[in-house]
Amino acid sequence: MRPLLVAALFAAFAAGCGGHHETAATTARPKPKPSIAVQLVAQSHHPRVGRPWRYEVRVADAAGKPVPASVHLRILFGGVPVGQLGRHRVGNGIWAETLGTPGNPPFPARARGQPLAFQAVVTAKGETKKANYWIRVR
Repeated sequence: MRPLLVAALFAAFAAGCGGHHETAATTARPKPKPSIAVQLVAQSHHPRVGRPWRYEVRVADAAGKPVPASVHLRILFGGVPVGQLGRHRVGNGIWAETLGTPGNPPFPARARGQPLAFQAVVTAKGETKKANYWIRVR
């Protein structure tokens, strides 16, 4: 009787191994569309020491309409923050500024030739996004 029971168990086990397919359907959840889009533009990737340099940050919703946001601007060297240009609240989704004008110092001489990233960290509609713009000061 035992050999018959062992053979039956072995047959049941063997029938269940290999060659089977998952029957449960897995439904991949679509990634939610981002609720905000951030665009960071400037007059060039090569600002000059002591000279004015204009930049602009635009924040919009998925439909492209400007949204209120907070904007934190900083300078990165090798991905590490080395300077901060300020934190700003914008009601119309646009922050524009010119460095090198009264109240906004220009790039210092020690920045010349360094590979840097100008970064905007933007928070709007409960979402935070970063936008980078590479620069090499001349």
